[in-house]
Amino acid sequence: MDPFIQKVHADSRGEIYSITLPDGRELMLHHSVAGALRGGHSHNYDEVVLLLSGKMRYHRLIGGKDWIGQEIRAPLSVFNQAEQVHMGEFLEDSWLVEWKIGVKADEGRTTNYEPYRQLVTESILA
Repeated sequence: MDPFIQKVHADSRGEIYSITLPDGRELMLHHSVAGALRGGHSHNYDEVVLLLSGKMRYHRLIGGKDWIGQEIRAPLSVFNQAEQVHMGEFLEDSWLVEWKIGVKADEGRTTNYEPYRQLVTESILA
């Protein structure tokens, strides 16, 4: 059986594709244009983010404080523990993969963190 690939979202920030493996596990492939914000949430599962091309800045909520990471360039991977609030700020057109660890495509929960999510929403309208 082959993986199943489909575009699940597109807007002014780029596109998101779901890649479902034969055993039900899921990867997300994101294309993000320069200036886009994505995320602004946490998940109830661990994930690995692999920046394949481009440049971004990673934001996280750590100990209740906004932590703005350094600019990172591809290729680079980032690990998010379950419940880690995160947001990507894309400084160049970029491609990345999110690997959802330990959950299948129809499992898992995402919880928005409103201060970040508001920034993400405003970036869509821009």
